[in-house]
Amino acid sequence: MSITFLNTGQAGSITAYSRGLGSTIIRKTPVTSSLIYILSNGYTASLGFTIGASISKTTSDGMNATSSLVSVPPTTLGDYIYPGTSTPPTSGLQRWSDWGGDIFDQWGHFYLYDVETNAYYIPLIHPINQADGVISTQTYSAFGGRTFTIKHGYPVQGIFKFDISVNDDKEFVFGVYGDMGSDNFTQNTNLSSSFTLSGNSYNLYYNRNSDLGVTERLYSYIIPYEQDKNKNISTYTKQNSGPGANSGNLEIFSFYTKNLKRGVNIYFSKTNDVRNWVINDLKLGSL
Repeated sequence: MSITFLNTGQAGSITAYSRGLGSTIIRKTPVTSSLIYILSNGYTASLGFTIGASISKTTSDGMNATSSLVSVPPTTLGDYIYPGTSTPPTSGLQRWSDWGGDIFDQWGHFYLYDVETNAYYIPLIHPINQADGVISTQTYSAFGGRTFTIKHGYPVQGIFKFDISVNDDKEFVFGVYGDMGSDNFTQNTNLSSSFTLSGNSYNLYYNRNSDLGVTERLYSYIIPYEQDKNKNISTYTKQNSGPGANSGNLEIFSFYTKNLKRGVNIYFSKTNDVRNWVINDLKLGSL
C-alpha cells in the first residue's frame, strides 16, 4: 500500500510506503510547470518538412554588417511601431538587403528593449551570411549588467532563426522594422496554428507579409519561452503600411514581441509557410 501526501509548504511531495510494521518515506520533487519552457531542439535538417526557398546571401542581397537607415530616414520612423516611449536606434544596425527575389528593400534593423529602463540595445551578430546548417552563439552584456545569449543563423534552407535568452527574470522585448520589397502591393496577415507538446496545447502565432501576387513572401514566427505566452493572445504587435503608402516608395513592416521573460525563439522564412518545421523544432525543457 502507498499513500501520497502533498506537502504544500514546500516544493515537493512525500510518499509513504507501508511495509508491515515499518515504512519507507521517499521525498519526491515534482516537475514545476512554471520552470518548464518552450525551447528549441536546434535541428539543422529538413526532417521531411517543408522548408524555405533558396536565399541569396551575397553582399548585395544578404545581411549587411552595419548600416544606417538608408531607405528609412529618422523623419519617417514615426510610421513604425516600437515598444518604448523613445524611438529605437536609427544607425549602426544590421538588416537584410534583399534575400534575392526582392523580399526586402532593407528590412530587419533588429533590437532588444529593456522594459524596466525604457532603453534599447543593438546586438551586432557575427558572423553573418553563414551557410545553411550553421548556428553561431554570442553573449552580450546590456542594460547595466543583463546578459543575453543569442543563437543565430540559417538552420536549413530559407529559414533564419534567432534563439534569444537572458540570465534573469526581468522583462525584455525583441523588435524589427524596415522596408519590404513589395512596393505598392503589400498584403499583411496574422496567422495562427494550434500544436501540442507533451500533451499540452499551445498556439503558434505568426505573420505573412507578401505582395499581391504572393511571389514575395516573408513569414515570421514568434515563440516565447514562457508557456503561458503561447496560449490565447498573440505573441507580437505589428504595424504595416498597406498598399500604396508613401506613394509606393516605402512599404513599411515592423513588429515587436510582447513583454517576455527568459527568452524567445524567432524564425523568418522566405516564400514558404514552414510552421510544421518550426513546431517540430520545439520542445518542453528546463533552463
